[in-house]
Amino acid sequence: MKEERGFTLVEMMVVVSITVLLLAWAVPSYSTWKKKHDIENQMVQLYSDLQFGRMTAYGSKVVSGILWGGGASFSSYQIMTDTTNQGFISSNSTQIGATVHVGLKVPPIIAAPANQSDVMFDGRGFLYSSAGTPPPITFYVTPSSGAAMDCVAVTSTRITLGKMNGGSCSPK
Repeated sequence: MKEERGFTLVEMMVVVSITVLLLAWAVPSYSTWKKKHDIENQMVQLYSDLQFGRMTAYGSKVVSGILWGGGASFSSYQIMTDTTNQGFISSNSTQIGATVHVGLKVPPIIAAPANQSDVMFDGRGFLYSSAGTPPPITFYVTPSSGAAMDCVAVTSTRITLGKMNGGSCSPK
């Protein structure tokens, strides 16, 4: 008698059903991980860009920072420097690098207080406002989808990356 080799239909169905169950378990976990990763990545990018704006202001002794054009939430911003000695940054200022887009998979970044349209640093690297003493500014994303870092706080002398806790950004 000749020995037959291969898989039976039952064996193939068991393997396919196990694969389907594993995929059904893995895909939602990957999707959640990807959302958290994208939010954390965007917050680190914003933190880095704010630090770059501060160091550009300090190094060049001119007003520099980021400009997003107003509104409580935004999905893109530019890093700007005042090369015309206006004393503030605006859409007429010199842009440093490319426009940063938050992305389609990340919720818009929210700025508090809501009436802000820019973050400026003076030639000493301090938070600056052409209208007087600037209030601290907090950037955050909501919903954060469980991201470990979902906010950036800017005070007069410090920029911190952290996690929203109640209404404030707790440093990480």
